[in-house]
Amino acid sequence: MSETVLFVVGSVIFAITVYGAVVAGGLALTKSSIIENPQYRRRVPDDQVADGHLPTDSKF
Repeated sequence: MSETVLFVVGSVIFAITVYGAVVAGGLALTKSSIIENPQYRRRVPDDQVADGHLPTDSKF
């Protein structure tokens, strides 16, 4: 393989890894914010918080 191909493949893998870490971190922070903040907590049903299925619509 040429160096260019290895660089492109490595860059794609790196981008996917960084994207996954950012998304996972964002979801974790969102869930902890909803649990800790009473204003947000009232708006989310208990079963959705327990399951990790937080709403994605724009009612908030």
